[in-house]
Amino acid sequence: MIKEIDGIKYYLKSDGSLIPESQVKDIDKLRDQTVMEAADKLMTLKSSMIRLKAEVVDDINEFLAVSAEQYGVKLGGERGNLTLTSMDGAVRIEYKNSDTITFNEQIQVAKQLIDDYLDELTKDSNPELRTIVSAAFRLRQGRIDVKSVLKLREYNISDDRWKKAMDIIDDAKQIVSTKKCLRLYVRNKLTGAMENQPFDLSTL
Repeated sequence: MIKEIDGIKYYLKSDGSLIPESQVKDIDKLRDQTVMEAADKLMTLKSSMIRLKAEVVDDINEFLAVSAEQYGVKLGGERGNLTLTSMDGAVRIEYKNSDTITFNEQIQVAKQLIDDYLDELTKDSNPELRTIVSAAFRLRQGRIDVKSVLKLREYNISDDRWKKAMDIIDDAKQIVSTKKCLRLYVRNKLTGAMENQPFDLSTL
């Protein structure tokens, strides 16, 4: 960032200090200019994509309303989790709700019940299950991995403590945010496979 004070241009450094333009090397100026111009282009693209997504979602919702009207039904509330396909089947759009899930304090109660069960189970047996459970509850970036914990429910264990822990895990789930996700699939003319069309710059 460049600031002008009393007619003199200064470059703002990462530590908050200012350095006069005359003391900045040309290569450092060029690097700063390159980064700022690239960032500006990318932020402009991001804004355009946000607007485009909103337009596509509006178009889909408008279509759904027209489709429902054929049956005398008026749609209300949030919509999502549906797939629309072109007549020739070569283009498919998925419109889905993606929830961000976390756990409240009850997850610690569930973990204690599981630990009690495992303490008894693993006294004279192998510790594989304990390893799986410990990995599920391990903190990643300060948070419990939701997918790993929910995967524990796939184990068919009849112990009452385990079953109660699984119920508590369900109760502890909290949806903190919901995103509308759009995915475009187009049929590859050579292979016939439906291929996801990525909009993430890192995949292009």
